[in-house]
Amino acid sequence: MDTVKVAIHYLDAVDWQQNANPNLAVGVNIDVWRIKITDHLSFIGQLKTLLLPDEITRAGRYYQEKDRQRFIVSRAALRIILGKYLVQKPEDIRFEIGPNKKPFVKTTGITINYNISHSDEWVTIAISQTKVGIDTEKIDQSFAFKEILADNFSSDEIRFINQTESIEKFVLLWTRKEATTKLTSQGLDERIKNIPSLDGDHITNSGLVNSSEAIKLMSFKLDSDNMATVAYESESQPVLRFYDLTSI
Repeated sequence: MDTVKVAIHYLDAVDWQQNANPNLAVGVNIDVWRIKITDHLSFIGQLKTLLLPDEITRAGRYYQEKDRQRFIVSRAALRIILGKYLVQKPEDIRFEIGPNKKPFVKTTGITINYNISHSDEWVTIAISQTKVGIDTEKIDQSFAFKEILADNFSSDEIRFINQTESIEKFVLLWTRKEATTKLTSQGLDERIKNIPSLDGDHITNSGLVNSSEAIKLMSFKLDSDNMATVAYESESQPVLRFYDLTSI
């Protein structure tokens, strides 16, 4: 049985850099961007001009206005951020669909991977040369998480969550499992229960996480109400960099 190492950690303090250099090199570093949707609603018309016709059509399929706005802001932000790395106009960037329907950027000569997640008022985007996955979840105190523990978590993970019956602990572990599945494009299935999510180093079946490379996960908070985890494949120790997209 082939095995891989999964290393999981929590970052207590995040240094969010404001308005990063407009020309960022794509490297082995892991760059995480956060965008607060409500900060950009007054520019929604301008942002819409960056989208292609099929993206505008997709936005129009959302029934609620807040969902349409979230799609437009997040899609425009993705284009703007990718444009910083590729030195391209946001509206000129083209996407294609890869294995397991995971989208990727059509480029020549540059390898760039990204993953995107939404939660509450936030959009998070992870960028790197290596494969990345990111998940963001709201810490919703009203969510009845106990009902889904048995189907999605190991006995050790359930004990960890039940130590304080904490929704925050549940969300922490859930973002780790989601980020892992988004990294490997495997989707949520019956394997999720055995995907490791507790702090520390884990040796696990490579088939379980759909990867032959070592996987690292770093969890952190976007704010007091939202948790996030970024997952990436790497044998080395890349630098994690955190950016706020405060102006579009």
